[in-house]
Amino acid sequence: MAHELPTRVTHDPSLGFTRLPRHVIRHPDLVVGLDARREDEPVQARMYGPAVPSLSGSEHTVTLNVRPREVRSVAARLRQVWKDEFVAFQPLDATGRPAPGTTPLPYASLIDLTDRPSAELRAALARLALDGTQLLYDVLLGGESEELKLFRGFLTDVLGSDRPLRIRFHSDLYLPWPMLCLPATPDEDPGPGPESLFDRFLGYRHQLEHTGGNAYARVADDRDPPPRSAPTVSLNHDTGVDAQGLTRAADVATALADGGDLVERTTRDQLERALGDTLLDEQLMYFWCHGHFTASGDEPPYLVLKLTDQRAIDAHSLRAHRPPPHSCVPFRPFVLLNACYAGLPGNADLAYLGRALFDAGASGILGPQIEMPQRFAAEYALAFVTRYLTGRETAGDIAHALSRHFADTCHNPLGFAYALHSGMDSRLERTA
Repeated sequence: MAHELPTRVTHDPSLGFTRLPRHVIRHPDLVVGLDARREDEPVQARMYGPAVPSLSGSEHTVTLNVRPREVRSVAARLRQVWKDEFVAFQPLDATGRPAPGTTPLPYASLIDLTDRPSAELRAALARLALDGTQLLYDVLLGGESEELKLFRGFLTDVLGSDRPLRIRFHSDLYLPWPMLCLPATPDEDPGPGPESLFDRFLGYRHQLEHTGGNAYARVADDRDPPPRSAPTVSLNHDTGVDAQGLTRAADVATALADGGDLVERTTRDQLERALGDTLLDEQLMYFWCHGHFTASGDEPPYLVLKLTDQRAIDAHSLRAHRPPPHSCVPFRPFVLLNACYAGLPGNADLAYLGRALFDAGASGILGPQIEMPQRFAAEYALAFVTRYLTGRETAGDIAHALSRHFADTCHNPLGFAYALHSGMDSRLERTA
């Protein structure tokens, strides 16, 4: 006699076929891990993936000759060099005064730098490349032990690949990876143009993302949001930024409105109410505002954003109002934090605003590592959201393409200063 056996569903990724399982994730070509669990101990490095030969079927591992504090210090110096030597660059005459007839702060006020003197631009880029190489090779990978030389050689071979690779840096030790550089080669073009220098930046050569040590600890729902014809997107901004309309910020708002159902927020209360709503379901969150560091007592400085009402928004504000991801309506937006320093992580602590969004459910965070000129920031945002809202490209593909676009067509390296934290495979699902 036939009997129906009792069944118990323990995993239902399609939620009763009401939602499709998540697409198969493409594994990176290379994963580089940096383990910095103790400040007084050297960093442990490892790498694996199809782009690097395996050693007896195992990953490459080595103990580096550097401690986390030194790495963070030199990384902070590199970001400062980008600000002082590039963004704030001012041509001077023989007396040390601003040269007459020149554009004030040309690298901050112009997007297209192709008309700048070639020798001047190459000298500025050479400084950025030199410091980017120093951080990667002299500080992080410096040393002459056989193990280090072997590890460094394998990594250099992969990073120097002529084929663009998908690379993940997995660690709580955050570095501005797209701004780091390969060393100069004997056959490098010594001409006045910047082309050969761009090719040394990791952000030009490869598609990069950084994932923290707990990047997958919160993944309890592996379903993609359902495709929709008009996704919900939000503009969270300070209307006082570029109130005179000198940038393309208004065009970004128009692109967001044309690409989906737009929600606009200008105050902290509006943002906090939205984050507290368990039914919040946005596919793209865009922030256009100022970011700066503040400190409380003896605590390390932490990043805050301010919308039009000028009330501080930090990681603690977000954590206090965002509930855990809802089981039926997962909150998985891609977040473009177009605010100065918004892509600059803290020391993997609760003060990192992007991490708070990620822990709340965001699929990825993209933001600048430096104090970004408004004109370039708006131009970058317009290009990114326009392409992302089509649903045809991933965030990683777009960020890499924009880095190359601004370098190749505008001779502008500022695209390398945008860092992607997770989200390399994030893509907007659309029905049409």
